[in-house]
Amino acid sequence: MNLLAHHRRYMGILVLAIFGLTFLSNLIPDPLARWEVRTVIIPTWSWAEKAHTAIRNTGAYMQDNFGFRASMPTWRRAVREAFDSPDTRPFYTGRDGQLFWGREETPEQSSGALVRRAAVQRFVFMVGEMQRVLEPLGTKIVVTIPPNAQSVELEALPAWNDLLDYPNTEAGLAMDGLVSEGIAVVDLRKALREAPRPRYLMTDTHWNFRTSILGFNAVMRGAGHPDWQVDLKEVLGPLQPAPRGDILQAMRMPPQVKEENFELRIKDRSSKPRLDPALKHHNEHFAFISTVRDYAPTGPRVLIMGDSFSAFLWQRLFINAPVSVVGWMHGSRRVTGSCDFNFNDVKAFKPDLLIIARAERFFPCRRADDWPTGLPKPWPGAIPRDAAP
Repeated sequence: MNLLAHHRRYMGILVLAIFGLTFLSNLIPDPLARWEVRTVIIPTWSWAEKAHTAIRNTGAYMQDNFGFRASMPTWRRAVREAFDSPDTRPFYTGRDGQLFWGREETPEQSSGALVRRAAVQRFVFMVGEMQRVLEPLGTKIVVTIPPNAQSVELEALPAWNDLLDYPNTEAGLAMDGLVSEGIAVVDLRKALREAPRPRYLMTDTHWNFRTSILGFNAVMRGAGHPDWQVDLKEVLGPLQPAPRGDILQAMRMPPQVKEENFELRIKDRSSKPRLDPALKHHNEHFAFISTVRDYAPTGPRVLIMGDSFSAFLWQRLFINAPVSVVGWMHGSRRVTGSCDFNFNDVKAFKPDLLIIARAERFFPCRRADDWPTGLPKPWPGAIPRDAAP
């Protein structure tokens, strides 16, 4: 058989063209690339952390901006739309174009279709044990669960969500359990639903600055310090264009809606964030380093245990509070959503007020072996290890 038959020649040319285009794609800038680094280097980081982040940013920068990584999903979407073929993706669009995160079982969790009772119960027991240890030391605990966008932006959800009607949600069960433990709880879902839109970012999983401050104010009231609240008019400006959010970054697609956020006008009373020898625990991600801000020589000490919903902003909002220092640490060590932080850091910091603010989709203690270092474990039979949800 002649290996140089015409159809084989054409096939060989096609294969060579594909390989050639693949090679050239690594040299040609992507027309839809963002040309931004993924992780911003914080000036207060050590030289090793800065070097590690710079090296990691270099590889990610090449991946993001070459090889048509941003353009390919857009072309794929256009082709599928041309053939009227639905796409499958880890996100979905609401009635007004707002994007909602579809991974990590977020839609099922907010609607009540998914209730992991054992994981929720472990979280409640964990906070209860923390209070039993800290209350004799003079620490007051307040717990809030920053809601998923699906738990607040009800009018923006797609029509199919109206058909979901379940009696219980994980957040609701956690609130009830914490109240039975005698712990102060702030349920943000109802308060935020009553706030004007926009409440959450249109292309991001997080709330906007105004909603974040509304959540902070609600926590201050729940902590018994209504005078510590922040006046929205003093710290917020008008809506302005904002960088596209984390959902769009995951999509690698051009935005279908315009992203906006409120202008921040905070006059900081605190120092720049610094490291504290008491807070040795750090999340594995460099962006979530435990830090403190100094306000005054004397006054109450506040520690916030949260995640990306409270990071970078809540520490700055104690402008009307007579606090001395405000610390922030991530509620997880290895990954977002685990309950493996170091409780010894909490005790060493000696807070007068401890605010636990774990985001809704990450608050349950999902792994049976997740337990804070240094926190006494309750009687093993009290927490079902493999109880069915």
